[in-house]
Amino acid sequence: MRTAELRDRQRARCCDVLASVAPTSPTLCDGWDAHDLAVHLWALSHDPLSWAGMVPGLGGLGLRRASLLRDRWSYLDLVARLRAEHGGFRCMPFDGLEDHRHSLGELWMHTQDVARPNAIVQGLVDPPLAEALWRRVCRAATTLRRRLPPGLVIAVPDGRRHRVSAGGPGVLVIGEPGELMCWVYGRRDVADVDIVHSAP
Repeated sequence: MRTAELRDRQRARCCDVLASVAPTSPTLCDGWDAHDLAVHLWALSHDPLSWAGMVPGLGGLGLRRASLLRDRWSYLDLVARLRAEHGGFRCMPFDGLEDHRHSLGELWMHTQDVARPNAIVQGLVDPPLAEALWRRVCRAATTLRRRLPPGLVIAVPDGRRHRVSAGGPGVLVIGEPGELMCWVYGRRDVADVDIVHSAP
């Protein structure tokens, strides 16, 4: 299965999860409810002014833009609009160079942000999705390495490893690709991983 197809399937799953909870339901994103998260996903393609809010120091602009979008449509209307979307996020114009794994990872992570705190049971991660998530988490961990422990190595149970950064005593984090995604993206309390200090 092509990564773009995995991304589109994950979008549908994300919308299914969003539609199954109330707009005020909690998420793993600090300070956001489900409605805030849906607004964020919509803004990634349709509100370029809000993208500036992701830059440190410009968060106020992002909040103002999000408030306008939140008032524009009802929660379920917004979820329906997200479901009707096609392709990747417009704020990721170079995602095709990564075979659409950046947008897939975004959708995967935000699906977890809603599903896990609301005890929504999800299907098993099939091998094509697991492989795409593994490749994405290796890239993401390297990009985010300054936020992560020094000497970090991530690994999946089949033995494959990716060294993220040098230095420090070393930390080895082992888990399925989706769980490593949660850990790398800061959702460590819900990530089902094993952590070994002084990694080889």
